[in-house]
Amino acid sequence: MARIDGKTAFVFTGGGSLGAIQVGMLRALLAAGVQPDFVVGASVGAINASYFASVPSAEGVAKLERIWTGLRRSDIFPFTLATAFGLFRNPGNLVDPSRLRRIIAMHLPFARLEETHGRTPFERCSS
Repeated sequence: MARIDGKTAFVFTGGGSLGAIQVGMLRALLAAGVQPDFVVGASVGAINASYFASVPSAEGVAKLERIWTGLRRSDIFPFTLATAFGLFRNPGNLVDPSRLRRIIAMHLPFARLEETHGRTPFERCSS
């Protein structure tokens, strides 16, 4: 948690499985009565920050927890011999990002960050 000009920010880091840990952080902060003025994040943290900004409550955190506990590595990163050969066809991605995109689209209540304008009291600030 960072304070900027008297405002509280929740900062969500990137790093794959750290996204699941952030759910516990959110639960503890909300239970302690800490509410952010804005959220920021990178990589998986940007996904969690976006979701939390859309449902900034204990109920929203519980839903985010159910998403994380329902995920399996193969849901996002299926690695087979075929995917290894896919690296030669598309050197920009080791794994096809379509599965992750589908999971995000399934759970995030908006397609573009701009669509959240006025949805919550948060400033939209995730990257």
